[in-house]
Amino acid sequence: MLIKLNITDDSGFIAIVNADKYFSFVDENWNLPQLLNHFVDQMNKQTLIIWTTGLQNTWTIIFSDKPSNQKAFKEFSKSIEVTSGQLFLTNYEDLTMAAQFDEETIPANHNSELCIKLDNGKYIFLIRQMFNPENYDYDKIEKNDFEIIIQSNNDSKLIKIDKVFWWTD
Repeated sequence: MLIKLNITDDSGFIAIVNADKYFSFVDENWNLPQLLNHFVDQMNKQTLIIWTTGLQNTWTIIFSDKPSNQKAFKEFSKSIEVTSGQLFLTNYEDLTMAAQFDEETIPANHNSELCIKLDNGKYIFLIRQMFNPENYDYDKIEKNDFEIIIQSNNDSKLIKIDKVFWWTD
């Protein structure tokens, strides 16, 4: 398995979403703490994985079943459930639109092709950031900014999280 996707990020957050189960609407007048709490709640329900990128850019993301030999700058693991045979890569802009307007959905139309097809079940995603945001080379050609390693998860234990990954208050 090797899937390569590109996504724009104008706010420093990207995410993977089970659009079938993710509850997107928060409030027409949400505030940032309320939104971040919503993201944590949805991650603990295994419908979302969201993290900060450290920069704004168009990111190249590789989905694979094993990591490359390249050393990651940082990484974390999080479980997610697939219930409709697919997950979507999305960004903060799409998530906030869906959080504010009940008629907006994930995936947004312009990102609906950013799909990862998987059998239904529970998975562990290892998110590997392959660059240091303080030394990022915008001119680097053929870069993979993030590697996401997908493994089946037969463990029924759910580890609760309390904040968006790599978010600093």
